[in-house]
Amino acid sequence: MKKPMPATAVRPLPLSGILLVLAYVVGLLGFDMPGWALFAVGALVWMMADGRTVLRMLTRPTPHHTQRLITYSTPPAIALLAYLTLAGAAADAVVGGALALHALLVWAVLMGAAYAVSQETAVSQRI
Repeated sequence: MKKPMPATAVRPLPLSGILLVLAYVVGLLGFDMPGWALFAVGALVWMMADGRTVLRMLTRPTPHHTQRLITYSTPPAIALLAYLTLAGAAADAVVGGALALHALLVWAVLMGAAYAVSQETAVSQRI
């Protein structure tokens, strides 16, 4: 018999996503230097903290696993928007393309994992 898991709140965005959204908004308001600073911190947090969290989620299920996988697929896409906004006309096509490819790969891997987890739960609930 399975024990019920404790209820945990799922944040709408991880910390890196929040920082990247702030970078995007600050860039829209025309403040380039604070926007780039927020972009850099958001990218570092994504690489150091959230990257580990994503790898952990791909290997071990956690409470609200599917929702968390979907949530963690958004920061790379937000990073692309923030970069294009902050760089403006000076945006490099190679950097933009690399960010777009990264966002697409992260989205595909996490959506595939979320689908697999949802199918496992559906099968285990029927048995």
